[in-house]
Amino acid sequence: MKIATWNVNGIRARHAQVLEWVERDRPDVICLQEIKATPDQVPPELCEMEGYWCYWHGGKGYSGVGLHVSKGLSPEKPDFSHPSFDFEHRIVQADLASGLTVSSIYVPN
Repeated sequence: MKIATWNVNGIRARHAQVLEWVERDRPDVICLQEIKATPDQVPPELCEMEGYWCYWHGGKGYSGVGLHVSKGLSPEKPDFSHPSFDFEHRIVQADLASGLTVSSIYVPN
């Protein structure tokens, strides 16, 4: 299993590089941090990547996380969620049918 993570520092500015990276490396799980966008501001190409389930948890211009899970790893759509205390859009997790849980977490230093 290949799990990859990237602090993109703004998904709208980096969406082309993210698409190239995913096409080249095809990770099973993609964790993105500091997306700085609401889900409706994320470029559609990133929400419609073939072979992936995706979830975006972000706010306008501040923090935010994204999580993509390969349909090869999880043929059924995972149960995506974030804790109710996460007011700054820093955590998203996916519970897979296999019993595995994966998370994308943005923790500044």
